[in-house]
Amino acid sequence: MSAAPAPLQAARAHVLIAVKDLRHAKSRLGPSLTADERAALTLAMVQDTVTAAFSSEAVHAVTVVTPDAVVAAAAGALGAAHFPDRGGDDLNAVLTAAARTVLSGRIVALQGDLPCLSGPELTAALAAARPLRRAVVVDHHGTGTSALIAESHDLDPRFGLDSARRHIDSGATALDGDWPGLRLDVDTPGDLAAAIALGPGPATTRALLSMDHIGSSHSR
Repeated sequence: MSAAPAPLQAARAHVLIAVKDLRHAKSRLGPSLTADERAALTLAMVQDTVTAAFSSEAVHAVTVVTPDAVVAAAAGALGAAHFPDRGGDDLNAVLTAAARTVLSGRIVALQGDLPCLSGPELTAALAAARPLRRAVVVDHHGTGTSALIAESHDLDPRFGLDSARRHIDSGATALDGDWPGLRLDVDTPGDLAAAIALGPGPATTRALLSMDHIGSSHSR
């Protein structure tokens, strides 16, 4: 794995995307996809999320926080930095450590499974969060966190079960915006069906088309 990136003076927002080891990715898609298909789909969704983040005019840089060398290499090919996660680290602790490498400016802790995310959605969310100390974009289920936005020294991530409520209870303001791609993280077969209906990015589309039992219906 590469070394952690040097501290950066962020002119705009710096996006942090945490991604698990691909071998353990998306277990709740198990009834629909094989382990290899889950890994390929996860990697593709990360690529589309990174690409969309970079396309936002409000984003200065993207760092992927992961223990997986394949994820780090794929994100690096798109211009993202890599902050190493040793794999056993607590997600919130490692995100806090990664946030400390950004000397100033806004941090966005963004989910890596947002295949329908668009740059303008992220730009709009960052604009809505500008007057707030901490803000949260609640996912489409109403319980999870798609994005946590704060100053670099004040991220205070609380990801995990019912993270939206825990972020709000800790002082974050829930943003009210019509951002379907930003809110649609993919964990279950129902989420995947919703993403296919909304229209995923090119990497996810290619991954789905390579899966005969899903790609045939996606192409119709």
